Parts: sequence; C-alpha cells; structure tokens
Amino acid sequence: MNNRKRLPALSLLPALILSAAALLGPAFLGEASAATVTISPFAGTPTAMPQTQISFLGASAKALSQVSVVGSASGRHSGQLRSYSSETGASFLPNKPFLPGERVTVHARWSVGKRVLSLSTFFTVAHPVPPPSTGFPSVPGTPADIQSFQSQPDLHPPTVTIHQATASVAPGYVFAAPFMGPGAYGPMIFDNAGHLVWFHQVPAGDDAADFKVQSYRGRKDLTWWQGKTIMLGYGLQSEDVIANSAYHTVAVVRAGNGLPTDEHEFTVLGNGAALITAYSPVQANLSPAGGASSGIAVDCAVQEIDIHTGLVMWEWHSLGHVDVSQSYSKPPATSAGYYDYFHVNSVQQLKEGNFLISARNTWGAYELNAHTGAIIWQLGGKKSTFKLGPDVQFAYQHHVRMLSNGEVSVFDDEGAPTVKAPTRGEFIKLDMKAKSATLAGQLVRSTGPLITGSQGDVQALADGNWMLGWGGLPNFTEFNAQGQIVFDAQFPSGEMSYRVYREPWSGQPSEPPAIAARTTGATTAVSASWNGASTVASWQLLTGSSATNLQPVSTTPRSGFETTIPAPTAAFVQVRAYSASRKVLGTSKAIQPASG
Repeated sequence: MNNRKRLPALSLLPALILSAAALLGPAFLGEASAATVTISPFAGTPTAMPQTQISFLGASAKALSQVSVVGSASGRHSGQLRSYSSETGASFLPNKPFLPGERVTVHARWSVGKRVLSLSTFFTVAHPVPPPSTGFPSVPGTPADIQSFQSQPDLHPPTVTIHQATASVAPGYVFAAPFMGPGAYGPMIFDNAGHLVWFHQVPAGDDAADFKVQSYRGRKDLTWWQGKTIMLGYGLQSEDVIANSAYHTVAVVRAGNGLPTDEHEFTVLGNGAALITAYSPVQANLSPAGGASSGIAVDCAVQEIDIHTGLVMWEWHSLGHVDVSQSYSKPPATSAGYYDYFHVNSVQQLKEGNFLISARNTWGAYELNAHTGAIIWQLGGKKSTFKLGPDVQFAYQHHVRMLSNGEVSVFDDEGAPTVKAPTRGEFIKLDMKAKSATLAGQLVRSTGPLITGSQGDVQALADGNWMLGWGGLPNFTEFNAQGQIVFDAQFPSGEMSYRVYREPWSGQPSEPPAIAARTTGATTAVSASWNGASTVASWQLLTGSSATNLQPVSTTPRSGFETTIPAPTAAFVQVRAYSASRKVLGTSKAIQPASG
C-alpha cells in the first residue's frame, strides 16, 4: 500500500494559495483531517515542462470543479480530468502545451462532503534545451569474455568470473544489467557459480539498468529500465518494464509531462504506482556557481506515475529547491555546455510518506515533504542539516536508503574525480534532536580496495548480508553482517552494471526448451537449455526414427545453463526438462542432428 499519510488541510498552506482553514475555519479541520490535496507542479516551480499536466493527488475527478488553468502568454487552457487507478486523485490534461517562460496559474474547487474548498497553485514553464544524444562507447573484449551456446546461438551475455563463493551467501540469484563492455547488453540472472539463468538482450544501441524483483499486483515480477544512456549519464528514448515469471511484459512505465524516462530509479509501490526519475536540460542562470548567466542546467525531476493510466500523480524538480551553487561539479566553460549540477540517482518513499533522494553532484541526501516538496533535512553537501562526525562525509554517492533500524546506507563512490579512496558501503546514524550524523559502520573490499567514479548500490539482504555492486567497475561483492566477504565476482574488464542485486526468484518460460544436436562420425552430442527456467534439475533424452516415434534413452543432470548430452545415432532427438521431484516442466521440439 502507499505510505503517504493524509495530513490536515492546514498543512498544505505552502503548496496551496487558499486552504480549507482559511475558508471554513477550525470547525472544518476535524472533518478534513483524513483528506488533503497535493498539487503538482508545486507552487513556485520554475522549470515545469510545456507538456505539463496538473496533478491533484487526493481529490477525485468527481470532487473537482471549475478547474481554471491560465498561461500568462498562452491564455486559458481547456482540457480534461482523468482519474488515477492506484490512489484517489486526478490529473488535468491541457489540450495544448504551455509556452516556454510563461507563468501559469491554476484554480479549482474541491468538494469534501458538504464543504467546498478553493485550491490554487502557480508555476513557471521552462525553456527546454535539446539534450545531447552521444552515447557511451562500447569496450571490446576477447572471445573468452562472451558466452555462446549451441542451443541458443542468439544469446551472447558477458562471462562471469567468480573469485569467491562461500556457503554463507544469502539465498537467491544475482541480478545485473551489464553494459559498455564485451557481449550483448540487457537484464541478466546468474547463480553463484556464474552460470546463466536468464538473459534478455535489449535492442542494439540500448542498454538496461536497475534490474531487480518487485511486487506488482500481488505477484513477484521482474522490473528494469531499458533505453539509451547518453554521455551526461541519464536515459533517453527509454522505458521501465515489468515482466512476470514467464518473462512476458505485463506493464510499461514512462515518465510524463514531456520528460524522458531515466534509469536511476524505478520503484513499484504497493498501490500500483511507481517512482521514477527524469532529467531535463533547461536555460538557467549559472552565475551563482561561477558559470554563465545564460547557461544550461540539467534539472532533475522525481515523478510518481500511475502505472495503469500513465498519469503523473506527483512531481518534484531540483531547480527551485536546490541552487546550482550547491554543486561540487564545475560549471561548463561556455554557455553552450550542459551543467549537470544535481544528478538525482535514488528515490525511496519513507514510512510516513515523504521521500528520501540522493544527488550525486551536490554530495547530498534530502528528505522531501510529500505535500509541499520542501526539503525537511539534508545529509551531506554544502548545507548539511547534520554535523558530520569523523569519516561520515561522502562524495559522488549513489543509492541512499533509510534502513529499518533508522540508519542510512550510502554507496560512497568517492570517485570522478577521486576525493577520498576507497569506495565503500557506508552506514550513518542520525540524531534528529542533536542534528548530528555518526559513522555506524562501513563495508570495504579488503581483497583489493576499489575506487569507482559512478553508479553502484548497497542492498540489505534478508539474512543480514549486504550485496554491493561497484557500479562503474565490473565487480560485485557480498558481505556478511560482520563485514567479511562471502561472495566476490566480476564481469570482463570494461563491463559495468548500474546496480547489482541478490534476489530469490522462480521463473518458468512459456516457450519450450531449446535444443541443438550435431553428429560427428559415430558420435552425437545434444545441447539442451531453457532461458529463464530456474527449477530444471535434469534432462531426459528421447530418440527415434521420426519426430512422432521417440523413446527415452537417458537422463542427465543439468549442468550450468547449457547441458551437453551424449546420444546414440538417431534420425531425431528431443529433450524433456524435469524438476528435482521428477515433474515434467517442458519438452523441446524434435530435431534432426546436424552433421559434420
């Protein structure tokens, strides 16, 4: 379920021009205590997109009336109200876009029982700038860096080298989305021996990110981002994908309001909504950061998307809340350069409904008020709310998460440029009363400390272990609760995965197993595999004189992704997959062995 608590209408004064209390007095507050409306864009937003919709989260379409949307240059906008499927609320979709630079004012009436409230907000439309389209170059490798299979010749994921795997690893498979290095790119599942379980190759020119297991509509599904990553480090021409245990796509999520879907976060919420990030270059004054007064800043947005309808339920922009002067990145030398001053890279909805976000280039983590968009507190950076204790300071961090014990985990990159090696997983204890932050623990790869300049994550595992993906490096490491390495592996040099997770998973493809066979002289070898099948324990070989006259001849234990089965000379061969309990899981087609 969604954790956003409904606050009394009085709490909305920063976001709404006229509140229920101003209209109706204190007598209304008890009646309205379970209901409130959050309007996006938030009041004063300076960088809304021309295609922006007006989101009324908390007010149904039936309860809204007299919606007035007026642009200072474009005039009054007609449109339609569309309801959300995941939570009470509706978006007003204007029939035409707004004009860059204009101020837009919004007024509406909201009926709550016998009461009627006035709702208002205002925002400014940005001057969008087309983003650069140059992507990252691929790093070539050797044939040994790329996996190949006789039974599935179209699959070419990178190899996985296991350095250490102990009996203390947490249950589940490893989930990654390799890109930039040798081999094909895409979501990839493999076991503790490095053997492939499932691989989905994305189209040429695309890559994938943030591949994991999440709950959607009561089921455990696979989720990932796929699209094109440009040199600025964010996604274009992209989408978020949800696929079921048969590996069929059940939903596709895209950013709204004219923004591209970014790879840095895709979190499915229990109510059927999703949290995503988006990047948008806009004209901006960079002089507070030492740049051009008429330059280009990369604004960062966080959106809550109603998965079923694709509507934007909630939206927050970095510009207007965090000044460009707070960045540790240097502004571009010319006014035509892009200033990636913020670089949002993680979003988490907290128990009380607010949001915790991380911004790489300000070295800061922020708790956002879900109803006003205001920053409640900041950890790290130039305006930290908390006094940082020894060794707490992090730099160019990723994947900030509030843990169940109240500590904050951070993947502390410390690189690009290097600030303080090595890269680490960091745990910070916050004292909200004293406004202090102390180091509660850290995870460092003792067998050769690493320093990475981008990406990475710290995942809490159910048994107390921790999985770290080292982002811009090909490595990934699992630690136990005492900080000892229990699993350590890597992709080929040059490969990277934005995040790496360990997840329990059971998959059963709907298509049949794959088979290949070749006869050389008097020997026939059959190759059997099944991309995505997680419960195959053995393969039964069937042979015969025709495709309809086959008899079982042997059973061979499954060995890695592709099992090689010796076979007697026969006109036709077929394989049948069995589970550990001898249940038939699937049967391949019957084929004639190739010769030579």
